[in-house]
Amino acid sequence: MNTKQRIIETAVTLFNDQGTKAVTTNHIAAAMGISPGNLYYHFRNKEEIIRAIFEQMDVVGMEQYQKIIAKVPAGSLQAMEETFAMIQRFNWQYRFFKRELTALLLNDSQLKERYITTHRTLRAIVRHSIESSVAQGILQPMSDEELDLFVEEVWLVTLFWLNYLEVGGEQVTEAALTRGNSVVRQAVRCRLTEKGLALLENYLSSLPQDDSTTP
Repeated sequence: MNTKQRIIETAVTLFNDQGTKAVTTNHIAAAMGISPGNLYYHFRNKEEIIRAIFEQMDVVGMEQYQKIIAKVPAGSLQAMEETFAMIQRFNWQYRFFKRELTALLLNDSQLKERYITTHRTLRAIVRHSIESSVAQGILQPMSDEELDLFVEEVWLVTLFWLNYLEVGGEQVTEAALTRGNSVVRQAVRCRLTEKGLALLENYLSSLPQDDSTTP
C-alpha cells in the first residue's frame, strides 16, 4: 500500500473513532509515523483527504454493485438484498461520513457537488432496479407517482438507516446495520406479486437463520 492510500485508510480509522473535527492532519501523520510534510505532499488539507475518501467509496461501491449484477439479474430479489447489504457494509466501514454527512457537505462545496452527482446516480439505480422487478413480474405494477414514492421509501432507509439508529440512541453495530435489511425487505414484501412472494420465501430459506429473520 502506497503512502497516499495509507493516509486515506488511517484517516478513515481516526475519523470513525473520533470524528472529523477532533482529528487534524498532524494526528493522521503521527498515527502513521510520518512527518506532516510527507502528508502534505499528497494532500494539502483535511478536506482533500475527505474528498479522496469519498472518491474511494464511490469507485469501490460501484465496483461491488457491478459484481452483484454480473452474477444475478438486476431487479431480482437477490440483487436487491445483496445491494442493500453491500451499502450497509459501506455505511459501517465509513460510518463517520454518514454521521457527519450534512456538516461535511455544508462545509465543502466541492464535496457537496460530487456527492449530489453520486446520489442521483444511485437513486437512478434504485429506480431501475424496481422497474426491472415490475417488468419481471416480481413487483406489482405501479403508477409513476407510486413508483417515485416507493423509490424514496427504499432509498431513505438505505441511505439513512445508520443515522436513524444513532438518533434513537441505539448503539451502532454491524448487527444493527444489518437489521435494516429486514426493514427494506418488509417494504418490498408489501408490493410483491404471488410470483415475487414465492421467490422471496425460496430466497429466505436459502439464507442462514440470522440473515433470514423478518419482522
